[in-house]
Amino acid sequence: MGKTHFDLNFKNLLEIDINGGTDLGSDKEKAEWAKLLRGINTITPSAADTTDATPYWDGEGFTDTEVTGKNITFALSGHRVMGDPAQDYVASHFLDIGDKLRTLARWTDPAGNVVESVATLTSIVPFGGAANVKQTFSFTLALNGKPVYTPADGGEVNPPVNPQSTGVTGGVKLSGE
Repeated sequence: MGKTHFDLNFKNLLEIDINGGTDLGSDKEKAEWAKLLRGINTITPSAADTTDATPYWDGEGFTDTEVTGKNITFALSGHRVMGDPAQDYVASHFLDIGDKLRTLARWTDPAGNVVESVATLTSIVPFGGAANVKQTFSFTLALNGKPVYTPADGGEVNPPVNPQSTGVTGGVKLSGE
């Protein structure tokens, strides 16, 4: 039996455009990408599915479920690091609403695959906690619309989906291999 490979979470990289760009086409080239690293100790991705659950006659009373949409978010939390460009940008939007909370976001996974999207900063907590502890910091990065996926091998961006596909196709290279 071969050695088991596990990537560590810190090998995932999340970045935001601290210029507040909101268009992947025109704003991406002038984006000022800031890494969400310092003070961040937990990142939890989520792909909340919208589903349609319909029972059909041929299911003999059982339901067929289809995913019809997704709401992809990244919940980040840790400690407030004053002077960190990414944290300062997020914290500066604590009182904002609407389009002021939108910016570009980029996630690079350990294998080098890249996901880019316009995103909204939500649930911003710029500080908090007991008087004698480090300030907390947290927010949620909510992707807007279908993200752009670029595989590490530089292949086709957002390749056509096979309607019979049941998940990720093979050939993914792990970073430690």
